[in-house]
Amino acid sequence: MESPSGLDAPDKPRGEAMTEEAIADTVAAFAAAAADTKRLGFDTVEIHGAHGYLIDQFFWSGTNRRIDRYGGATLKERSRFASEIVAATRKAVGPDFPIIMRVSQWKQQDLTVRLAPTPKEMTDWLLPLVEAGVDVLHCSQRRFWEPEFPELDGENGLNCAGWAKKLTGATTISVGSVGLDGDVLNAFAGKGSKAASVQRLVERMERNEFDLIAVGRALLGDPHWVSKIQSGDHKNLKGFDAAAPGALV
Repeated sequence: MESPSGLDAPDKPRGEAMTEEAIADTVAAFAAAAADTKRLGFDTVEIHGAHGYLIDQFFWSGTNRRIDRYGGATLKERSRFASEIVAATRKAVGPDFPIIMRVSQWKQQDLTVRLAPTPKEMTDWLLPLVEAGVDVLHCSQRRFWEPEFPELDGENGLNCAGWAKKLTGATTISVGSVGLDGDVLNAFAGKGSKAASVQRLVERMERNEFDLIAVGRALLGDPHWVSKIQSGDHKNLKGFDAAAPGALV
């Protein structure tokens, strides 16, 4: 396993630190995969830069202790690896093929982590990605309705996708426990979640806080979820059973 500094989490060694040659090879591999995606007829490509995986480990000061150009004291400096991947991907797919990047404050290794505790730091983190060629920022939260900076705009303030849109001007996707009463950690623990109202989602979308919403577990538990939402058949929405990912419905 390779990582920025041979760490899976702060002070938790695992694998080895990537050389600059390995970084260059990885950037090239992302670009080649994106080119294959376009050649095979897909409409877009999404780069996973969230949840404590490789790209996110470069963002996170706890796992990026490098002293070369891929490290640094600031998020802007630590965004270089991701920005190079995006730029190489853009070159590979051309100017008109949409690029999405998924990002998150939280990590599987530490649910309390916040990469960007202020709007300025969020701008330093995300704007270089948009400038490098990202069209859509897919902002992952455990619960989409939670405000990102409540100290600035209150308990009903903008969520992560809302702030990302405001600060960068990019199209944004929000995600996190849509239509369910429990977050994704329930699934990790083998627990289910009950169906929940989507009214808070409707309210946020009507105020144009973000542009798109992603739905995961609710669709795994109920393949007719979208048609039920469209028709207003909310009373027959199903919850999520932890066994759902292993079954075809």
